[in-house]
Amino acid sequence: MKKIRLQKPQAVAPSVSSQPEVPFSSDLEQNMEWLKNQYIRCSDLIDRQFTIGGSWQRKAAVFYFDGMTSSHVVHDNILQPLLLDAEIAWEDAENDADLKKYFSFVRQHLLPAGEITMVDDLQQGSLAMMNGDVLLLLDGCPQGFIVDAKGFPQRSVDNARNEIVLRGPQEAFTEALRVNTALIRRRLRTSQLKFEEKTLGRYTQTQVAMVYLEGVANDHIIAEVQRRLDNIRDVDSILDGSCLEQYIEDAPFSIFPQLQYTERPDKVAASLLEGRVALIVDGSPDVLLLPLMFVQLLQSPEDYYNRVASGTFMRWIRYMGLLIATTFPSLYVAVTSYHPEMLPLNLLLSIAAAREGVPFPAFVEALIMELAFELLREASIRLPGAIGNTIGIVGALVIGEAAVSAHLVAPQMVIVVAITAIGSFTVPSVEASYPIRLVRFPLMLLAAAFGLYGVMLGLLAVMIHLVHLRSFGFPYLEPLAPLKINELRDVLIRAPRWQMMVRPQFREPDVQSKQSAAGSFWRRTVQPLKTRGDESRGQ
Repeated sequence: MKKIRLQKPQAVAPSVSSQPEVPFSSDLEQNMEWLKNQYIRCSDLIDRQFTIGGSWQRKAAVFYFDGMTSSHVVHDNILQPLLLDAEIAWEDAENDADLKKYFSFVRQHLLPAGEITMVDDLQQGSLAMMNGDVLLLLDGCPQGFIVDAKGFPQRSVDNARNEIVLRGPQEAFTEALRVNTALIRRRLRTSQLKFEEKTLGRYTQTQVAMVYLEGVANDHIIAEVQRRLDNIRDVDSILDGSCLEQYIEDAPFSIFPQLQYTERPDKVAASLLEGRVALIVDGSPDVLLLPLMFVQLLQSPEDYYNRVASGTFMRWIRYMGLLIATTFPSLYVAVTSYHPEMLPLNLLLSIAAAREGVPFPAFVEALIMELAFELLREASIRLPGAIGNTIGIVGALVIGEAAVSAHLVAPQMVIVVAITAIGSFTVPSVEASYPIRLVRFPLMLLAAAFGLYGVMLGLLAVMIHLVHLRSFGFPYLEPLAPLKINELRDVLIRAPRWQMMVRPQFREPDVQSKQSAAGSFWRRTVQPLKTRGDESRGQ
């Protein structure tokens, strides 16, 4: 039975979360000194010391980072109530009991902020400041007040750029974690929608939210994700979802993705209803979805917003585009180099006449044109929009025409490369386009060496790799291999919604006690619940 391989990160220095706690002191000056020593030469740290409480004159201070916190919230919801209202709202405190009542009175009556949390650890208060909150300290209070006052700049909700659809919702995720969770909550208005957050990265202290539907998602998958996230707490940085992906995927050296990216909230909501788990990384506009099946890379949200016939037709167009983008250049090289008898006589004579005077074999022609097209594609992406589109179109026309005129390549090769590029553009997932582009080159090499036999051997090797690949314990080619008839309603065709399966696809692994399936090659393997990272889950 194939086991999941968890890539363990290299040992690094302990993270902030693993450092010993620094408890608050009742002495305000001591707390302020610790904070200032932590942030020496940090010009964006704002600290304001003041007094409250009438003739009692109790000292207080606020700490926050300029640009991360809303100055209006600090002035209107913290400083103004404490400086103006505290003097007339409470009499002088004479003993410790009065002090405790006063601290409680400040929290319940004088701070009109939406969220106020009491913390006992200065490390927690420091982390809250870096997340955009305000840390309020009162002299004599052995705790700190964390007041929600986030106000850092963020991009507004915009249209999806990479997953464009003509029908359906148009809004996309942003880099703000709370905005992304709100976009999902708007679509799934149920108490079963759960958000579990972790802080990862020694220096970045990145917030990562694990999203799932309780009672719909597979508990084994949730526990496995939790365990893998717990194993990367001590890495230096998590800057984006791609950084997180490399630590938790099953096969890090495979060219095929095992987690899916999306920028569309409606796609995340639909995936959660299937029993999948989503990972939202603060600072990243893309959400990770897992487990991932290969057929899901060829599905578009627009399939489900169009009629059945239209959705099915466009899905078959993508399958055809995938086949063309992967094999068309290698088939051309194999047929023209080793199997010309397979071509009609007129077509063979046309190709032979066009190749007259070309100094390179078909494989070198294909390699030159494919590399030239990849250079143009990369250049058009990096340049500004208007210039990039112009460079891509004009560059392809000029280079193709010049190469044919100089007898460096045959005209048929330009057509083959163009059709291959068009086929690759039909794949809706950006992460799926990269392995398709990479597989194309070794297939061309095998075609140049062994003809069609080499192409078939290359495709067979790719299929063997995909068959062995797992995404969090689930076969990568499911439901095609292993074959599951009931789940094919959303693979080769797009069946009506009332005919699709109503049971979540990833609800439970195959745990039926059958003797024939005891050692089955296809048996899904995930970590049992007893080895989960969060020992409190399910208690």
